[in-house]
Amino acid sequence: MTIVNAQRRPMWRFDFGYPANGDTIAPQSGDVYKIRTRKSFDRNDVIEFTMVGNSISTQKAKSDLDSIYVVPDPYIAVNRLERKILNLEEGRGERRIDFVNLPAECTVKIFTAAGRLVQEFNFNASDENRRASWDLRTKDGLEIAHGVYFYAVEAPGIGVKTGKFAIIK
Repeated sequence: MTIVNAQRRPMWRFDFGYPANGDTIAPQSGDVYKIRTRKSFDRNDVIEFTMVGNSISTQKAKSDLDSIYVVPDPYIAVNRLERKILNLEEGRGERRIDFVNLPAECTVKIFTAAGRLVQEFNFNASDENRRASWDLRTKDGLEIAHGVYFYAVEAPGIGVKTGKFAIIK
């Protein structure tokens, strides 16, 4: 909020913020903000409120599909994101690749170079987590072979993003 004088020059500026932790309630229609000050307001003072609310832009959502990628690409026998195995009796451990910058709701489909569906999973996330991991296993639970794979990220009402990645063993 900015208080301006008759010449439209800012005199005061107030910023409203949410607490860093704890439950918050977003402002709603009809809420009242009270301003208390020791300086009295003049009849020529003007108070302007600018509220920027949440909005959904289908055009931005479509352009955000272009930022989806797979990491690591190529996957070479081991990934630095994987948990380090200290006990050799535990086996190799978790294998994975991550799909990054996914839409909040989407379906990820992974195909072989021949076009066969390898795996499919649904993804639902918050704004903070736009990453989904895949354990490099088929829908039947088998380990995948090396080669080039294709993916399609389908976001309802937004569009489809396709891409490819490589697995080197």
